[in-house]
Amino acid sequence: MTLARRAPRGLSCLIPCLLALPAAAFDASWPAGAERVLSRSETVVGYPLATGPFTESAVPSTPGDGTLLEEVWQVPGAPGETAALLSRLRDQLTAQGYEIGFACADAACGGFDFRYALPIAEGPAMHVDLGDFRYITATRQTGAGPEHVALTLSQGGLLGYAHLARIVPPERAAPTVVPSTRVAGDPADGGLIAGLTARGHAVLEDLDFDTGASALSDRRYDSLVTLADWLAEGAERRIVLVGHTDTEGALERNIDLSRARALAVRDALVEGFGADAAQIEAAGVGYLAPRAANSLPEGREANRRVEVVLLAQ
Repeated sequence: MTLARRAPRGLSCLIPCLLALPAAAFDASWPAGAERVLSRSETVVGYPLATGPFTESAVPSTPGDGTLLEEVWQVPGAPGETAALLSRLRDQLTAQGYEIGFACADAACGGFDFRYALPIAEGPAMHVDLGDFRYITATRQTGAGPEHVALTLSQGGLLGYAHLARIVPPERAAPTVVPSTRVAGDPADGGLIAGLTARGHAVLEDLDFDTGASALSDRRYDSLVTLADWLAEGAERRIVLVGHTDTEGALERNIDLSRARALAVRDALVEGFGADAAQIEAAGVGYLAPRAANSLPEGREANRRVEVVLLAQ
């Protein structure tokens, strides 16, 4: 097996890593509630893409050269859904013009030897159950050269884990600032509560605030309907709403503004949707916990948000 020779991890990071992946590369759509917990980019030479199961002392592989775009996603779900997630992503690969190369499952891959012969991310971000994992590679040809995908999926408790490695020609990998998590589905489809109960926090994605403003419009927010219904199902459930801002203005003013945003959401839940005020606290942290860089308009917009944090369920 040819091992990858990796360049220094100058672009490597854990949460909140904000490297965007170019539209030219495989664009995965994840189930509702999915969270990207690791994202990094680096130049690789000879990144091993398995072409068969572990035999004797190695995993047969073909080398991939270019820019490695690597992510780990955690996906809320019931145990035993690894195969279903693989089917979902395999269909997306095919739809986007990729040709499936090699695919295998747990023991048929080679179990422990296969998993540790390949550069798959380690815990705590990535978990691989050696008795329940799937691996697949895919390739498509472009004018700039081949684009490769290596995908490893597994399950641990109520979370699915996905390690996604894309190797693309360097000119197709220019980074842009984007929010750190891409989630498929509307908050009303169960994704909000699934994310909240699995991770202990979730962003109310359908809310939006202008710079310097804390008011919500009178329109219906599906995330608030979902959250109010969930609170009503158990009197013991308690949350704290945490407001955030961009970096425009002084910190003290932004902390006040972020708390005003959280209070506006609390008022909407109580007055508009009948939630019990005793179950909801409100706080603000200003611009101290960004999820995107504030140097671009889209980053500032992503940072103007309210998150819900689970205290008791």
